[in-house]
Amino acid sequence: MEKEISKFIDEIKDILSPELWGNLLLDCSKNEVLVLWLLYQQAEVNMSQIAEYIHTPLNTATGVIARMEKKKLVVRERSVEDKRIVTIQLDEQGKLQMQAIMKEFSYYALQVGNAFTKEEIKLFFQLINKLLDILKQERKQDIGKNRVRKITIE
Repeated sequence: MEKEISKFIDEIKDILSPELWGNLLLDCSKNEVLVLWLLYQQAEVNMSQIAEYIHTPLNTATGVIARMEKKKLVVRERSVEDKRIVTIQLDEQGKLQMQAIMKEFSYYALQVGNAFTKEEIKLFFQLINKLLDILKQERKQDIGKNRVRKITIE
């Protein structure tokens, strides 16, 4: 099984290369990509929703948004109804990034759709769902364990 996984990674490494995706994601972190996705889906959210979505404390989410503002991916605005509430939206650059990402994903989805039969697509999603169920179960077990991080001090 390890050989198959290794071969698979070697086969897709060029597809996931920085040359292909670097321009689309502007060297975004995982949390930044998740925020882009959330805003693409919901258009406008508040900081608490972002923190909950990316599973981080509010102060960490605030730092993520600050970095994204510097990159001109998002914009913060005070709510008209309640000045205490700050909403986050995609800035023009963020919208362009998400459009480019969705165009790329759509291209590959179309290629897969054209290459697979309906039965193969159905089987593919059944396998993906089974994989997700396994990963979710593992995640639940990991959450129950107290992890101790060891930091080497030189």
